[in-house]
Amino acid sequence: MANLTTRILILATAVGILAGVNIVRPWEDDGPSTQLGTAGVELGEDTARIVERVAYRQEVERVGDVIVIDGQPRDDVAADLDELWAIVDATWPTSLRDELAQLSVVREDERGLVGVVHPSVTGGWILSLDIADVDDRALIEETIVHELSHVVTLDNEVFTFGEVDGCSGTQIALGCAVAGSVLSAFAERFWPGDVGSTQAEEFVNDYASTAAHEDLAETFTGWVLGWPLEGATVEAKIAMLSADPDLAALAADLRARLLA
Repeated sequence: MANLTTRILILATAVGILAGVNIVRPWEDDGPSTQLGTAGVELGEDTARIVERVAYRQEVERVGDVIVIDGQPRDDVAADLDELWAIVDATWPTSLRDELAQLSVVREDERGLVGVVHPSVTGGWILSLDIADVDDRALIEETIVHELSHVVTLDNEVFTFGEVDGCSGTQIALGCAVAGSVLSAFAERFWPGDVGSTQAEEFVNDYASTAAHEDLAETFTGWVLGWPLEGATVEAKIAMLSADPDLAALAADLRARLLA
């Protein structure tokens, strides 16, 4: 519970509302923003892959990056990144390892960023973590749980970033959730018209009330980690998430890993 309190205090310092856990806005207004550091790279050749530079809303110092191939670092992990990578390695499920393209480690003085995921140009995801939190393993694990829910529910097969003309599913501020997806159903039920409730008891914490996709991610995180949650609306949200096969399997995998 102390960890949750600390996390909410950090969230209160963040600037903006659309984010991965404890971060401000990972995506630019027009969609995901990453760029390659060198031109002419053949993305299909794993050995040719290079570090992608992520556009952050915060001023951050880049500490280092780990390119991930088939779930493992392509190169030897630098000593100052090794501890963070070890936590990622222990927490990130094997079934989703092909989704992890890069770990980017940063340092942010204002303490608004703890973790964020960006879509990679390779088709996977870039996970960014703040090295300032390396000694708080529980917070890093919690962050990874939150971000993994984004990886599953914002995958390009079920979600398109930005305003989509003729969105066949549910258009939220972040983009278009495909009809039949869990995010579409969640937003339609709990965020009609992309507007959430003003009743605090209907959310697991204040951050969950900032956007539909963050409400889903924070509810998922609280469900996985066993936060003391109560209230009919929160219970209904958890019931919806637990009924989704992908999220249910992810939750079971994460609990097993975290208990281990």
